[in-house]
Amino acid sequence: MLNTIPPHLMPESAQASSGLVPDLGLTVAGTASMDELFVLQDLMAVHGLTLQPTRMLYDRLYALERLSAAHARGDARLQAVAQDLFDAYQRRGEWIGLVH
Repeated sequence: MLNTIPPHLMPESAQASSGLVPDLGLTVAGTASMDELFVLQDLMAVHGLTLQPTRMLYDRLYALERLSAAHARGDARLQAVAQDLFDAYQRRGEWIGLVH
């Protein structure tokens, strides 16, 4: 008699390799890339504003405040970059990995 493990108890990697879980071709995306955040940092520096890109990944309140400050500065390019980052966070359904 063969002992078989029910599919729902198998690790996901084993399920995928056995064909039990379809590969949807989806990738996991973070909230923002560091490249995007470095661009924002550089644009903000031109206007005398500071930004800690890494902090934007884990401190939701800080991220909201910095995006708001960037958008309020009045520079069209800075506003566009800040708005794009805000929209990206919203579309992904989450802001940051760790929230207050």
